[in-house]
Amino acid sequence: MIINRDIIADISRDMTEIRHTIHRNPETGFKEESTSALVIRILEKYDINITTGLGKTGVVATITGTQPGREILLRCDMDALNVIEDTNLPYASENCGVMHACGHDGHTAIMLGVATYLAQHRDFSGKVHLIFQPAEERFAGALAVINDGLFTRFPEIDAVYGVHNWPGIPAGTIASRPGPLMACGGSWRMVIKGTGGHGAMPHQTTDPTVALGAIITNIQSIVSRNVSPVDAAVLSIAHIHAGDPDVRNVIPSEVIMSGTCRAYDNNVHSMVFERLKEVAEKTAAVYNCAAEVEVQYGYPAVVNDSEKMKVAEAAAMNTVGAQWDGDIKPVTPSEDFSYYQQKVPGVFAFIGNGESAALHTPKYDFNDNIIPLGIEYFLNIVKLELN
Repeated sequence: MIINRDIIADISRDMTEIRHTIHRNPETGFKEESTSALVIRILEKYDINITTGLGKTGVVATITGTQPGREILLRCDMDALNVIEDTNLPYASENCGVMHACGHDGHTAIMLGVATYLAQHRDFSGKVHLIFQPAEERFAGALAVINDGLFTRFPEIDAVYGVHNWPGIPAGTIASRPGPLMACGGSWRMVIKGTGGHGAMPHQTTDPTVALGAIITNIQSIVSRNVSPVDAAVLSIAHIHAGDPDVRNVIPSEVIMSGTCRAYDNNVHSMVFERLKEVAEKTAAVYNCAAEVEVQYGYPAVVNDSEKMKVAEAAAMNTVGAQWDGDIKPVTPSEDFSYYQQKVPGVFAFIGNGESAALHTPKYDFNDNIIPLGIEYFLNIVKLELN
C-alpha cells in the first residue's frame, strides 16, 4: 500500500474547509443530524458502503480492499459542547451556546480524509470500517453504538484505533503509551442524616455536621491506605451543602456532599467506591447518624493493548519520525473509546495541537495543520494491519 503525501495534502485542504463548516454548525450529543448528513454526503461520492442509525446519528463507512483479509475499526467523534465560543474566528459557531471546544470537528475532518483516500486507493487486504461516532461528551455514544449492534453487524472486526488532539503537546507530535492512558471516571453523592435541632441545645440532637467532619477526614485514608502505591486513584469532594446561611441557630437535619473519583484501573475504581460507602456508613453510625451514598460509574479506563501498541508505534514513526512519544504519562480525563477496547484490542493516541487554548474552553480551536498528520497516521495503521 503506497501512501502519497502530496495526495494527502490535497485532500487535507478540502478537509480543512469541511472542518470549518462543521465548526460553524456544532451539535451536541445525539443531535448531530446536520453533521451526520454532511458526512454521508461526502461518503456518497465514492463506492463506500454506508451504515446509519447506530447510536441515533452514528455513521459507519466500510471500505473494502482489493484482496480478502481481516477487518479493523477506525473511530472519530462528532459532537460539540455546551460552551459559548469566544474566538472571533471567521468560522466561529453560529449555534449560540454550542461550540466545538474539544476538536471533534477536526477528528471528523481527519476521518473523512481517510475515507476519501482509501476509497480511491484500495491496495490493501480486508475491510476498514470508519465509525463517525456521536455523543462522546457525557452521553457514552460509543456504548450506544455498540448496543445498537456495531460488533454484531461487523463481527469480524478484531482491532480498533482512535486519536484525540491534545493542547500542550507540540504540533507534529503523536503520543501514546502501552497500558493505561486515560482514567476511568465516576461521581458520587452522599446524604448524611441526623435529627438536627436547636443550635443552643446540641445535646438533644444527632448532628450530621459533626459526622460530616469525621467522614471527610476518614475517607482520606481510602486512597492512602487501600490503593496500592503502584496504582493511582483520585477521590475528591466537589460540593457540600448544609442548612441555611441566614439561619444560624439551627443544626441541620441532613448534609449533602458530592464529588468525583478517578483511577487507571477499573477494579481500583470500583474498590474506592465500595470503601467510600463503607467508611461513610460506619463513621456516621458512630455519631448516631446515617449516611447514604449513591455512585455513578462513568467511562472505563482507556487501556492500550501492548501488541497493537507495536502497530501504533510503527504507524506513528512512519508518520512523524522522531516526534513520536511512546511513553507519555497517563492523563486523568476519561474517554468512551474505552468501550470499544472492551470488545477488541486497540490503541488510543494523542496528536499534539500545539500551544492552543485548553480543551473545553471558549477560546479553544483545533489546529488545521495536524489534519494531514492524522490522515497519514490512520493510513499507516491500515497499511500495517492490512498489508
